[in-house]
Amino acid sequence: MKVAIVGNGIAGITAAKSISENLHGSSIKVFTDEDYNYYPRPLLDRLLSGTLGLEAMFPYDDNWYKSRGIDISLGDRVTSIDVKSGRLKAARSGTTDFDKVLLATGASPFMPPIEGISAKEVLAYRNIADVMRIRSFARGKNKAVVLGGGLLGLETAKSLTELGLKVTVVEHNSRLLPRQLDDEGAAILKSMVEKSGIEVVLSGAAEGLEADICIVSAGVRPNVGLARACGIGVEKGIVIDGFMQTTCQSVYAAGDCAEFNKTVYGIIPAAIEQGLAAASNIMERPFEYKGTTFQATLKVIGIDLASIGKVNPEGTGYEAVCRKDPSRGLYRKCVIKDGRVVGAIVIGEKTGVVTLARMVKEGTDVSGNKEALMGDDAALSEAFLKGPQV
Repeated sequence: MKVAIVGNGIAGITAAKSISENLHGSSIKVFTDEDYNYYPRPLLDRLLSGTLGLEAMFPYDDNWYKSRGIDISLGDRVTSIDVKSGRLKAARSGTTDFDKVLLATGASPFMPPIEGISAKEVLAYRNIADVMRIRSFARGKNKAVVLGGGLLGLETAKSLTELGLKVTVVEHNSRLLPRQLDDEGAAILKSMVEKSGIEVVLSGAAEGLEADICIVSAGVRPNVGLARACGIGVEKGIVIDGFMQTTCQSVYAAGDCAEFNKTVYGIIPAAIEQGLAAASNIMERPFEYKGTTFQATLKVIGIDLASIGKVNPEGTGYEAVCRKDPSRGLYRKCVIKDGRVVGAIVIGEKTGVVTLARMVKEGTDVSGNKEALMGDDAALSEAFLKGPQV
């Protein structure tokens, strides 16, 4: 089987790895418009700050690809796909035949319609080339503004402070991490961010702010241009069904470019799960993807933070159990509906996060013992779970 994969991010490389390991004799060709082998995008902030060198960005060297029979074509943008003839064209390598195609084209930074957004001092980043451009431009500068108080925006701010710049984060919402936190959790995070020396402006507009450099971190938009040009169904992202198929039978999609059940996840766990599901179905081993539980477990400016499931649910019938200690930067909230935990926020500690994530995924019944949700992993497991933890 000849498989073409457009995109070398986590979804694309996960699929390529799975196919190479499970479908011996297959031909796998991966196209990327970047000049580099796969690298984890969460490492970009460390590359920006200089705490990680470029050579340390890549988990897989050329031999890794070669030993698995994966032909990777770097700096080679796919320009068209002809589904009927089973051929695609790429800017550098020309025409390639395929039996099946996986679109893992990812997403691109959104540049909001703000006056001056096209100035040379205003930059966004999504890849290594962008980071190198920012590092070069920031050299010798004093003040930076980051537009966007999401995960990437806050990590960008931290990286810029490590380069010696004074940084202001501007978030147009009324709280930081508006997707991952509620008002109380975000207020605690804001206080801790400001203690680290980063100024935070909420409900703010970008006009009138003085800075030597401005980094835009206002979210991303799925890269759907290639799919649309091929006549493949597109809404917010490339529309896929539970078997990762697009509206064209031989074309699949996964990762930040894909839309499943009206949702573009834009998170690494979803990209991995979709990449694996796409690989399985491409290999004609039917596997139905049923969605991914939203989960972010990370350090934000050195602060442990986890957001799992529905943390700001809309509608009625929800209740919450909370524990907070703002002076120590601690906050825990569990959201419950119909006696089952459906979401959780944990700030300032790691304990309980693994088990809470499992409970949200499984819809664990916590009725009659809700206060036990404030315990650590061992206490949670003893109170609610049966069987081994994963």
